[in-house]
Amino acid sequence: MTPRGENPGSCSYRRDNGILRPMNPDSPGPPPDIVRTLVDLGTELQAEEIDLPRVLDMATRNAVRLLGTDIGWLSLFNDATSRMRVAVSHGVTGADFAAMEIAHDEGLGGAALERRGPVVISDYASWASPGPVRDAMLAEGVASVVCAPMLRGDCVVGVLYAANRTPTDFTPADVSIVTALAAQASVAIGNGRLYSSLLDKTRTLEATFEIHRALGEAAMSDIGVDRVVRALGELTGRRLLLEQRVVPPFEIFSEPADDGDGETAVAAVVPVRRNEADVGRITVFGHAPLSELEQNALSHGATVLALELMKHEAAQDVEWRLRGELLEQLLETGGAHSGELVARAKRFGIDLGGSCVIVVIEASGLEPPALRALVQRVITSHDAGVDRHTTLSGQRGDRGVVALIGEGHDLDRFVRFLVRAAGDAVVWIGTSAGRPTVAEGFREAAACSRLARQASPEQARVIHGSALGPLRFMLDIRDLTNARSFVEDVLGAVAAHEDAGGAQLLTTLRAYIEEDGHHQRIARRCHVHASTVKYRLARIADLLGRPLQPWETRFEITLAFRLADLLRSLPDERSAGLPRD
Repeated sequence: MTPRGENPGSCSYRRDNGILRPMNPDSPGPPPDIVRTLVDLGTELQAEEIDLPRVLDMATRNAVRLLGTDIGWLSLFNDATSRMRVAVSHGVTGADFAAMEIAHDEGLGGAALERRGPVVISDYASWASPGPVRDAMLAEGVASVVCAPMLRGDCVVGVLYAANRTPTDFTPADVSIVTALAAQASVAIGNGRLYSSLLDKTRTLEATFEIHRALGEAAMSDIGVDRVVRALGELTGRRLLLEQRVVPPFEIFSEPADDGDGETAVAAVVPVRRNEADVGRITVFGHAPLSELEQNALSHGATVLALELMKHEAAQDVEWRLRGELLEQLLETGGAHSGELVARAKRFGIDLGGSCVIVVIEASGLEPPALRALVQRVITSHDAGVDRHTTLSGQRGDRGVVALIGEGHDLDRFVRFLVRAAGDAVVWIGTSAGRPTVAEGFREAAACSRLARQASPEQARVIHGSALGPLRFMLDIRDLTNARSFVEDVLGAVAAHEDAGGAQLLTTLRAYIEEDGHHQRIARRCHVHASTVKYRLARIADLLGRPLQPWETRFEITLAFRLADLLRSLPDERSAGLPRD
């Protein structure tokens, strides 16, 4: 093989401190084409805006032209994958060649990068290791190759190659040309990336300012939480979901789902925080990770939403307080409503002339503020089955009070939802049966909640006023002396025997009434033998002075137990001193 370019009258060149110098001292200097090419590349590098693809194409094309080779290509390093991939090529005929990819420390390019200098291979087929890259090179007919690394300080940029399909001995001048072009291309890539980064940051900054302006205007115009979410979705180009517990609706999408129920992949979840506490969260849908601009928009959007929710929360607190004061006044005034009170209720959209159901809630494991928050959260929920605009709520001691005024309320649904929302806390709920006034309804509902607590001290229980039957009218009687006397007359002797250390006769008597006299069921309920039940019932009959079997006796005993339970449930002194089983 003859050295490429060594014809009569020609000379070779060597690289000396970055300058091509003739290997023959008598040579006049670098060929004009080389100088002109490097000057042209330098001019491109000094341009105000570097056209990076054009510069890389110029370096590759001029390597082929100046060396007179068949093929030239440039591979760039990918930081994310640590692999080299062909970016620009000239003279290539096969599609596989243009798609070549290899680890940055393998192959001919890897050798050049490792030695941080050019590599010349005269017989590529003998030099290369078997593999897809060697197969693609040989399929392209590559016989000889010269390449130079593209570096920016210690950073790998890529490799520039020139190759012939016939065996060739590349001269030092050839090597110098490829090295110079690779250095110029490295500068171009570095400057281009820097310029692109600065341009991206400028655009991001400008877009961020626009986002802050748009979201700031949205917050100042008081357009509401849902409109802010939609605006944020438009600014980011993403489908968003805001979840919060301050103001209904508690789930707000930036745009409706399509026929396929929308995108389900979650790209990120952004917390909405106020005073270091989470008040909600923004779910961002999509497969692509968030860009810097999207992160800025969502961060600022979360701040605006936190402020918007704080405004709603403040307004809601005022409304809850005013509605609570109205409820308290209705409880205090009893049956007569003054014109001023009626007018005040109408300002809340409440007609005091309509029907009214009172719900009283007692809870174990919930302090009064937590119980109040639970009741308010349930009332504002879409799933609670009540019209929050005609609902009043407040606090009476450690009990929550809710007044469902007028039509449009689903009492059973509300109570079920309330029990479910309480979670691990045990709640006892009593409801009134359509009393004409709030005060009367409260007395009935409070008695029912007490009954629920007495009947089921370890688990949630609901008792409706309608379940009291005729006894509910006892709640309207101020003087219950006769009722107390009746209970004492019927149950007093049995209770006194038990208080004196006797057997649990009162408990056995209640079981006798509620189990319809069935001895086996009574025994299981009282955890005693059936013969013990028989003995106790005989003793009870002796104390009462009459047999238990006649229906009149059983009716009186049943009524006495029901009256005792009801009287004990009253929230005043009328419940003191009654027999307890």
